[in-house]
Amino acid sequence: MWWAGHRESPPAQKMMPPPQVISSTNKPEVEAESVVSAERSADSIGAKEAGSPVEPGAAPAAAPRSAENVFAEVARSVARVNVMDTSGTVIGTGSGVVIDNAVVVTSCHVATRGAKLSVKLGDAAMPATVQVADEALDLCRLTVPGLHAPAVAIGSVTSLRTGQRLYAIGAPAGLELTISEGIVSALRKGDEGTLSQTTKPISPGSSGGGFVDVSCRLVGITTFQHRYGQNLNFALPEDWIGQMRARRASQAVWAPAFSGERSQDNSTANLVLGQWTCRDWISGRSGQYRFDSYGSLNIAMTDGRAVTLAYKVSGRVLQLSDANQGGSLAIEELNARKMVLHGRNQSIACER
Repeated sequence: MWWAGHRESPPAQKMMPPPQVISSTNKPEVEAESVVSAERSADSIGAKEAGSPVEPGAAPAAAPRSAENVFAEVARSVARVNVMDTSGTVIGTGSGVVIDNAVVVTSCHVATRGAKLSVKLGDAAMPATVQVADEALDLCRLTVPGLHAPAVAIGSVTSLRTGQRLYAIGAPAGLELTISEGIVSALRKGDEGTLSQTTKPISPGSSGGGFVDVSCRLVGITTFQHRYGQNLNFALPEDWIGQMRARRASQAVWAPAFSGERSQDNSTANLVLGQWTCRDWISGRSGQYRFDSYGSLNIAMTDGRAVTLAYKVSGRVLQLSDANQGGSLAIEELNARKMVLHGRNQSIACER
């Protein structure tokens, strides 16, 4: 107490410890206990503000990791997927995620666009083959002999909440191991599962990369972006990886209920997309050609005829087919405004 230092000292033979000493030694203990309680209360409040309610008797939730820590953990499991023609020339790139020993998952619209594939992780590029192609879910499982990389931790789309922070790691435009940050802006539920809508930027080459949460768990596979909107990007649920089986795109079990565009990873295929005004200089016929991102070409001729074909871009070749026959056209010239196609008895010039 404040007066203890001013009290007259008793005779030496009668000196006794003042009773106040007991009180003064007990008080700091009470104060210390109060401080600990206050700190615990603050921790609980902080946890609730972070979106992790503290239930009575529950263990404290793990602290969310920073973008730096998420990248350090997950980057070891994210690869670039190279798409090549028959000669081995790279004609497109995408992204992939290691989910098991020597196994990578990516988007089928990446893996099925070329004749050969390789997976690049670090400085090594290793040949890869498609083990399972579920084009209906747009997910392909690749086998990569010689790949030694840790599998990413698996989460679930059911754990996501609107407003939650997420990270995307992939190889947009071939720039491998690029990380971007965003939030879950919506969860779009359908008959077959839930698509994650996010504000994370997605560019060509991102397809097949991973969406991970702040605990470094894979919760989605980057797939497409809205054609006309801004910052409207989507991921397939990670839960679909366990449902994969060999199915063609014609057996598609899902489709977004809005106009979407998959993030194309072949620059030639990306330029072909959209609507063109075309004229065949040999036949003299002209019309509107519309290439959509799901492999369909809709042609509306000026004479009133209309036809729908399936198409696929392979290198500098445009392959066309319908239920009865198929053919191909060489892509002689292609840029954002002009496309010139040549085939047997066809010479087609297109402009936007």
